[in-house]
Amino acid sequence: MFRLTNLEVVNWDYWQRFTVPLDASIVTIVGPNGSGKTTLLDALRTLLALDCSKKRDYKRYVRRNGESFAWLRGVVDNSRPINSSKRPFGILYNNDQITLACRIDKKGGDWERKYWIAEGEVAIEQIEAQGQMFGVKDFQRQLHAAGLSPAIAKVLSLEQGQTDKLCELSERELLKLVFEVFGDEEVLTRYQEARHHQEQTVRELQDTENNLRAQENHLQAMETRVNRYLEWQNLNQERTLLISEFKPRLAFYTLSEEAERARNTLKASRRDLLLKRQERIAHIQQQSQKQQEMASLVTRKELADTLETKVNQQLNHINEEIGGWKKVVEQQDLLLKQAGEAGADSAEEAVKLNALEAKREALRQQLVAINTQETQLKDTLENLASGKRAEPMDVANFRSALDKAGIGHDLLTDLVEITDTRWQAAVEAVLASSAHIVLLADKKDEARALSLGEQLKYRHYIVPERAQPPLAPKGSLLEVVKFSRDVPEWVSRVLAGITRVEDANAGASLPRNQDWVTRQGYLRERRGARFAAPEQPRFGRARLEALRTQLAEIERQSRDLLDRLKPVNADIQVIKARLAGVNATMQLASRSAEFAEARAQYDILVAQRREIGEQSYEATEARKALEKQLSDARTEQLGYTTRLKELDRDIAEKENHDGRAEQARRLIRLRHDKRQLPLTWQDANSNKQLAEKWESVKLIEIKAEEIERRFETESWEKDDSVVVLRNKIKADYEAQSQDLDNRRYANEMASKQTDAARKQYVDVLKHTVGRYTKNLKVLGDMAGIAVEHEAVMFSADDVSLSQAGLVVRFGFDDKGLAGMNDGDASGGQQVMKSLILLVGLMMEDSRPGGFVFIDEPFAHLDIFNIKRVASFLQATKAQYLLTTPVTHNVNVYDPSMLTLVTRKKEPETHWAPRVGVLVRQQS
Repeated sequence: MFRLTNLEVVNWDYWQRFTVPLDASIVTIVGPNGSGKTTLLDALRTLLALDCSKKRDYKRYVRRNGESFAWLRGVVDNSRPINSSKRPFGILYNNDQITLACRIDKKGGDWERKYWIAEGEVAIEQIEAQGQMFGVKDFQRQLHAAGLSPAIAKVLSLEQGQTDKLCELSERELLKLVFEVFGDEEVLTRYQEARHHQEQTVRELQDTENNLRAQENHLQAMETRVNRYLEWQNLNQERTLLISEFKPRLAFYTLSEEAERARNTLKASRRDLLLKRQERIAHIQQQSQKQQEMASLVTRKELADTLETKVNQQLNHINEEIGGWKKVVEQQDLLLKQAGEAGADSAEEAVKLNALEAKREALRQQLVAINTQETQLKDTLENLASGKRAEPMDVANFRSALDKAGIGHDLLTDLVEITDTRWQAAVEAVLASSAHIVLLADKKDEARALSLGEQLKYRHYIVPERAQPPLAPKGSLLEVVKFSRDVPEWVSRVLAGITRVEDANAGASLPRNQDWVTRQGYLRERRGARFAAPEQPRFGRARLEALRTQLAEIERQSRDLLDRLKPVNADIQVIKARLAGVNATMQLASRSAEFAEARAQYDILVAQRREIGEQSYEATEARKALEKQLSDARTEQLGYTTRLKELDRDIAEKENHDGRAEQARRLIRLRHDKRQLPLTWQDANSNKQLAEKWESVKLIEIKAEEIERRFETESWEKDDSVVVLRNKIKADYEAQSQDLDNRRYANEMASKQTDAARKQYVDVLKHTVGRYTKNLKVLGDMAGIAVEHEAVMFSADDVSLSQAGLVVRFGFDDKGLAGMNDGDASGGQQVMKSLILLVGLMMEDSRPGGFVFIDEPFAHLDIFNIKRVASFLQATKAQYLLTTPVTHNVNVYDPSMLTLVTRKKEPETHWAPRVGVLVRQQS
């Protein structure tokens, strides 16, 4: 296996770019908690296409610095191991050094990895030109071929603090890990596959033998078969008559009837299509005229905006000048008032002040509520004017969910148009409770729509069925309603069954079973009579007008509250001035000249402001009038656009190209079939009688299939060829019997060869276990720990191979031997056990080299055990990358020839400091 010599990172986590050497047997990565030790190991894992530690992945590191790409580049040793003629990366790479690189790019909202392998040490800037690119899976296969087996990959992905977990493996899991690392597990897997194949073959042979017995019974039954030729002949003649005559005659008659019905349907559809096209042309002309009108209104509104802005600027300028003089005038007025009211009772004035402030607070709260309602109404009106949906929150959320799912639908409010607005309240009284029912465009979407309705707890009906509205009865409520598209049949039926009356007295004269409704929305139905019209209209243009009327009323209420608030504020100021106790007379005398000048300037500016204010009011009113006209024009334009879309959709449906094409094909087929049928078969009366008897071609086919089933399920003798058939069955039986004997003999021979190979390979497995346990004892002697194992019971049978396990015991401080996962062992002893089990995997002389990542191996170890670990790490030929926090004993650095020092990122900096490198001087 190869070794690591250096690593370069670009935009990895908070590191911008640096290169660190790794060409040492033991590399220690030291730094405080959170300084990036595990981050550096995860960079190596990502470079080798391994999983990162804990719950991290490579995306976590590349998205944190804000860059859109990252590079990882490593150089590994590709030299030939001692006593070997093969390099780790095979014959395709002959250089002693190999460069591995990984580029991580942001693609859309996700991150993507690409890998390169190049001979020699190649810089990041040249790796794409000189190296060969691989996907993740292909790159993993290349590293696997170079010695990075899945078992080693599992070791390299051990998480921080998990070094002591190897001793928690079961006996079977430990033995399987040893076989995986030493390459024996793959051979065992191939043996199991061969054994399973032989067992499958035995089952197939048993099935073949069962089939052979059944075939033998069939051969015997053929000898006793009875001639049933006459019965077969009668059934065959009946089948021939059904298929050759009755079926084509009935098919011709059915096709003729279908063509006639389709002709009548298409004729009626053609009339509707002509009306729709005429209506579309009229709407296009109206839309064009409205567009010209809107362009003129936009120009006039821009001029009005400019005039209003100019006048308001003049008004603001005068208001700024008035502000300074007004303060002086108000001071004079206040002083005059205080001078005239001096000597008031302060206690009585305080009571009045508290009452006035309470009244002002109540008025302010009413004003806030009115302003909130005014804002909501303006938003609703703006949505309606711009074509947006203005609906309750639950309805809007459910319609949004249907749109995202691609489910076409309408609300009943979208389809209802009241042709006689005098009956607006009457229609609202009947349909208000159904305003938010959802009508599906396609019945096929019913299941998905109902699932969404259940999920979002939608309280209104979801209806998949629609029907074309019928003709409205005279005097019914349906007579004043028009639908833009088909609606549920019950909506039309309810409207058609309700009679319009002027008032309740007129309704009372109707029969008791007759439903009626008045203009004002007083409804009489089977349950009784009640006033059912809602406060606000929900259908047609009346809804928009009602909202505008409501907004005007709220604005009036807001102005009334402001008018009531002004005198209250003035009274509060007066009382506060009385209580202040200011010497008003003295100030009036000392500032008389100042007050006289302020009063004169203030009166002049107020007169100017009154004149400009009138101009501002006129400009504002003109601008508001144009805005309303433009809003109304946009609403009408939106109505034209919506209606044109509906007409286009209706025209497309009425054109029914598929139906017309099908009718054309039907007529062609009808003419073709007519030429093929004899004249006697084309008699309409005779074919009608045939249709009354058989009803459809399907019944004829069912009868013919019934005869066919009898031919297939019962035994029939049609001629004297039964002897030939018997001889053929006998020949097949003999050939299959011979083939069964040959296959059984071949499988028995293969089973014997597999058993012989298994006996030979058991010796290899024993040798592998012996090599590994020898390594464990050597490491135990180095660390002063007793290590013993039980002999693995391998027998030349499948059961022992599947149940075998490696039992290892450890002894600390002459306290006796204990198992791998003994509950009495300390945390440090658990770490020592796991490290011995881990390092023992890397001590094999037949495959020296390789590398291991161990995250904080010295956790839970005292000074004496740290020295033990250092000694047996130095005794192996593997390369170790260790991490340790700065708080550990200095003895952790004894085995290290190369130390990498990580530091935390400062809060005010964007990039973390580079990794420091300490190289031990060779003595």
